[in-house]
Amino acid sequence: MAAGRDYLFKFGNYVFPMTAIVEDGYVCKPNQRIDLDPYTDQTGVLRRGALPHTKTEVNITTRKNLSWEEVEDILANLKANYISYIEKDANCTYFDMENHTYKTGHFYLQSTQEFGIHHFNKQYQSITFSFVEY
Repeated sequence: MAAGRDYLFKFGNYVFPMTAIVEDGYVCKPNQRIDLDPYTDQTGVLRRGALPHTKTEVNITTRKNLSWEEVEDILANLKANYISYIEKDANCTYFDMENHTYKTGHFYLQSTQEFGIHHFNKQYQSITFSFVEY
């Protein structure tokens, strides 16, 4: 299969299920530059100390109406792959759309998920998971 078609994101050994992702629900911000002590000089020119290491952020939004069991499975698999429960981190593989290839990095799961349910049918609203590379 072509790159990006097998999976888009793998948290540790857990492949985030493509069937759970809403259409257009994979957003990758790859290769973000990290500066060390940037400053603006006396002439107004920004002086950057760009470092060779870059970081990537991946946001995955699930489709609406995932069942309780589907969400429970996703959460259990994420937790099972934490290197550190406190940091919610794992070595991850992601599809880098800028370079059209898979890359691997050390990521943590931000604690920004909002869980909403439709109380009549006990199905979840969309959930966005944000993974940030160290």
